[in-house]
Amino acid sequence: MEFLSGILAYLGIALFVITLFVGAFITLLGLPGTVLILVDAVIYSAATHWEKLEWWLLLVLGVITLVAEISDNVVSAAGVKKYGGSTAGMIWAMVGGLIGAVAIGSVVGAFVPVIGPIIGGLVGGFAGGYWYERGQGKSGEEARRAGMGAVMGRLAGTVLKSVLAAVMVILCLSYAF
Repeated sequence: MEFLSGILAYLGIALFVITLFVGAFITLLGLPGTVLILVDAVIYSAATHWEKLEWWLLLVLGVITLVAEISDNVVSAAGVKKYGGSTAGMIWAMVGGLIGAVAIGSVVGAFVPVIGPIIGGLVGGFAGGYWYERGQGKSGEEARRAGMGAVMGRLAGTVLKSVLAAVMVILCLSYAF
């Protein structure tokens, strides 16, 4: 019986580590990987009787998760504003980015699985910002700038979120082992 519990312990550790890296990876796709990392850390901590990852570390991971998820959208929206888009244009760029990540991402993802949602999010963000600004009477050049702001903001937000996810993984691994 001891042998079986040892095997299960190693499987649990392997699952914990794999899930951490999956969480970090899916942030690149615009998905809430930091939330997956946090949930993984809470489950691992509970499984180890709250000894490996203590409550204060889980609190820090929770704060990082909130910052990452909020900043991802805020930085994306700020890109639209910085490049001359309106506040409503920021919202439409975010909506377009989400729709693009799902709709375009699923089509492109059939051929290029990892990059599909990224391309879809960028194209959708551009389209959302561009078409809203054009609908409000802005010139093609002004609308294009707002759309490019959505793309640049989304890229910057994804990079920031991915860096924060990597910090979370490093913290989890350094305290767990």
